[in-house]
Amino acid sequence: MSEFQTQNTEWRKHNTAEGRELKMENKEKAPDDQEKKAAARERAEVVSKEVKSTQKQMQNIMANMQQVIKTVQAIRAQLQLSSDGSIPSVQRDEKNIEILKNKLANLRGELGDLRSALVVELKKELIKNNKNLVDQDAKSEAENQADQVLSELGLK
Repeated sequence: MSEFQTQNTEWRKHNTAEGRELKMENKEKAPDDQEKKAAARERAEVVSKEVKSTQKQMQNIMANMQQVIKTVQAIRAQLQLSSDGSIPSVQRDEKNIEILKNKLANLRGELGDLRSALVVELKKELIKNNKNLVDQDAKSEAENQADQVLSELGLK
């Protein structure tokens, strides 16, 4: 075997060992990215459920308020009482609605933050998987994918 062949063989062994090390490192990093995506999706699902629950609570409270108002008006009419318009349970329900509206606004803000984090993670993954991808194209594609996830959760 010539000296050139020996060096060539040594070089191949060296490169394949480095290649295996790189593959192992990439495999170790991959779950982190996937775990981040899964965690972001899970947080979005939890927030989605909270948003839907809060909206349902508001609808139920509004329906109950209207029912109470009609009942009180009917009773006052039967008793021929003067109506000053103040009904304690309705006032409490109005306060609850304001609290729920604030909570809903906060949840939507958190959902927006989660979407932004998801876009960042998706963009990193896209760039990692396709080195030729331009930064703006990766961001656009990541935003599309994030919007698709939110749509699947019924939030868009």
